Amino acid sequence: MTDIPAIYQGKLETLEQVKVSPLSRAYTFSDSIYEVIPYFSGKPLCFEEHIDRMKESASLMSMEVNFETVVGDIKVLAETLTNSDGYVYYQISRGIDLVRAHLYEDDLEIERFGYAMPINFPSSPVSAMLCHDERWGKCNIKSTSLLGNVLAMNKAKSLGCQEVVMHKDGFMTEAGASNVFYFDSTGSVRTSSLSENILPGITREILIKALKDSPFCVKEGRCLISDFNNSPCIWLTSSTKGMLPLTALIGTEYRLDESHSGYQEVVKLFNAAMQSHLEA
Repeated sequence: MTDIPAIYQGKLETLEQVKVSPLSRAYTFSDSIYEVIPYFSGKPLCFEEHIDRMKESASLMSMEVNFETVVGDIKVLAETLTNSDGYVYYQISRGIDLVRAHLYEDDLEIERFGYAMPINFPSSPVSAMLCHDERWGKCNIKSTSLLGNVLAMNKAKSLGCQEVVMHKDGFMTEAGASNVFYFDSTGSVRTSSLSENILPGITREILIKALKDSPFCVKEGRCLISDFNNSPCIWLTSSTKGMLPLTALIGTEYRLDESHSGYQEVVKLFNAAMQSHLEA
């Protein structure tokens, strides 16, 4: 892990060399936002959409950020992924306090940090655990305040699962690090509509647009978790997962119907849309 390219306040180093103050508001208050931009053979997926989402998160956090500098940092990191699959993680915090204080000074210097990680993206189905959504209320901001996700996902890990599917009052929100789609008992593709409880996923939007003029047009809305018991297929979408089906969902009667032809057709439409984005 010593030679992973990393950038801090515009200086390109390795991840091991980066030193961050313990009074960074990212550390003391999770007063920070982030993005994960996937690269396939060195090509970014929906670069502008990821930057636009980061701009929206910064605006909702009242953070004044020079995004020309941010884009420059990310492109420097991306150059290390030439001809490789991987991702760039990029984080912006409000800055570093002189002393820990809830009320931040208006003249703090924005803190910028990122790194580039070559990886092979997962492709095998995973299992998940159903759980109540105990995260903070503004999940539409891509904040580093992820303790609720972390606690739930590690509980799921103890049960042999790799993800969680969360709900509030019996209605699905999203997964711990993904959006969720499923076929209901009538054959319709369902997903939760966007709200403050749901991150507007870039890959989520790619899939919805890909299915717009197909027989599998997505129905967004309030999704009852009781639907899962009769669903033949539930799947996740995210920048690093693409589309990934769930084999089982602990807390429900759901089991993946591997022979379900509808899911395979949806995958074909999604893959074609992904390729067109990469070629754009």
